[in-house]
Order: sequence, then structure tokens, then C-alpha cells
Amino acid sequence: MKKGTITIICSLLFIGCAANNQNEKRLTLGTVQAHVVQGQNQAEILKTLGSPNIITKDSEGREVWTYDRISKESSSKGGVGFLLFNPVTWFGGGATSYRKSSSSSKSLTVIITFDDNKNVLDFTYQSLEF
Repeated sequence: MKKGTITIICSLLFIGCAANNQNEKRLTLGTVQAHVVQGQNQAEILKTLGSPNIITKDSEGREVWTYDRISKESSSKGGVGFLLFNPVTWFGGGATSYRKSSSSSKSLTVIITFDDNKNVLDFTYQSLEF
């Protein structure tokens, strides 16, 4: 019984730490601007940004990594109000309701070109919010 409890607790801690580690690799514009510089090697880029979505070669045979992330946020608010001050609504059930919702999307594309020594030669990024 005691071994089973310890195993379950250790498993939950391990899973919790693993899930938290994935959030640290979240690609943001701030992460790119602060951490990606010319001359960095591919291992440093992988550690900072994680795995790219696409790996290709340009016309000169240099490796190009493309990161493309899209996120969407939605929010919704609603409520019910009672009309107590209007005598007409006292008998007719004077309740009103309202609902307000909004959504926004963000897109971040990062393109990193590496030289023959696997170091960052050049990088560009584009961030859109709509």
C-alpha cells in the first residue's frame, strides 16, 4: 500500500514537471528578439525555440528552419439583469440577458538560415495580430 502511494505521487510530480517544461518552450516574439542572434549554433536554437515546423535548403544549399505558430484567444461574457423599477415587468418576468464575445488571432513566423558550420547566418520574423 505504501509503495503504491509513493509511486503515484512520484508519477504525478514527474508528469507535472514535464507539462511545465513544455510551456517554457513556447515560441513568442519576445523570445526570438531576445535570444536569436547571428553566430548561434543549431543546438542553441533548438534549446531556445524547440523544433522547427519545416527544414529546407535554400538555392545555395544552406539549411533553413521555419517556425510557424498560430494562436487564437476567445473570451465571452454574459449576464442577467432584473428590471425591478418598471411596474410593467413585475408581472411579466422582467429579466433581460446579454452576451458579449470576442476573439483574436496571432501568427508568428520565424525563418532562420544557417551557414555551412551550422551557425545562424541570418534570420527574419513576422508577427501578425488580427
